[in-house]
Amino acid sequence: MNYQLKKRLSILLATLAIGATIGVSIWFYRYTTPRLHEFSFDRDMPTISRFFDQDWYWLIPGDRNSYSPEEAFRYRAPHQNPLYAGRLAIKVMRQKDQLIGFVAYYMKNPELGFLNFVVVDPEFRGKRYAEQMVQYAVDDMIKRGAKKITLLTRPSNLRARQVYKRLGFKEVREDDTFVYIERDVHK
Repeated sequence: MNYQLKKRLSILLATLAIGATIGVSIWFYRYTTPRLHEFSFDRDMPTISRFFDQDWYWLIPGDRNSYSPEEAFRYRAPHQNPLYAGRLAIKVMRQKDQLIGFVAYYMKNPELGFLNFVVVDPEFRGKRYAEQMVQYAVDDMIKRGAKKITLLTRPSNLRARQVYKRLGFKEVREDDTFVYIERDVHK
């Protein structure tokens, strides 16, 4: 085999090896890294309902008869009121076919955003997925015109309070039921 042929064969093999490495890396990232997706009622609601059942106290101030997450999410309404249908943005974080968590938020008015829910499956907590989802929601509400973003959490929900603090939120008041948290985002 002459020198030129060996050189071309070596270049071809090196190119194929680099291409295969890049392809495997893209596949690995795409299929193993959790990513945010648009909420699908049929695909996601059974798991989200389970999250609500498991964490009801942390998510809703009343009992199961006072709020139906299924109805609210079906109509994408923050208050189950038909007048608010379509206002609730819902994003789910998935890894392959598994739902890791979700974030739901809406604009109360053209300049005020409200973070309604942030939930991460207990199996996936401690990996900063909640932080990623909150940051996505904040960025989206800013794009929609938010100058301020507010939320509520339970006083004993210390991990969530830490997440919000890391993302620039301030606690503005606290009562027996909730901590009221906000972030000014205007420049």
